[in-house]
Amino acid sequence: MPIDEFKQWIVEQEIEKRTLQGFWLNLNNYQTEDPDEFNYFFKNFNRDNLDVKITQIALMLGNYPECNYNHVISYVPIIYNGKRIGLYRLLFTLDGKMDDDYFTMEEERI
Repeated sequence: MPIDEFKQWIVEQEIEKRTLQGFWLNLNNYQTEDPDEFNYFFKNFNRDNLDVKITQIALMLGNYPECNYNHVISYVPIIYNGKRIGLYRLLFTLDGKMDDDYFTMEEERI
């Protein structure tokens, strides 16, 4: 697939918008559902101290060599107070449907 076609697919499927929406939904759920752990990672939480941007979008050919479990994956590192503390990943099927997402925190804590 030529890169320009892939980039056009990303725009048409609103991958950036949908990924950022998913990130904020997960962050808000995390803060509500597990406030102790949230506060452990996000000491003195201030939304302005979050650097939220997509750094990668990848095409993954899964179950190689059959390649019958394929996804487009968007990546948002969770950077708080200038330190990477986690990663948000959103998986899309090749027809643009959201398939799964992962909001993971790394062991190095603030």
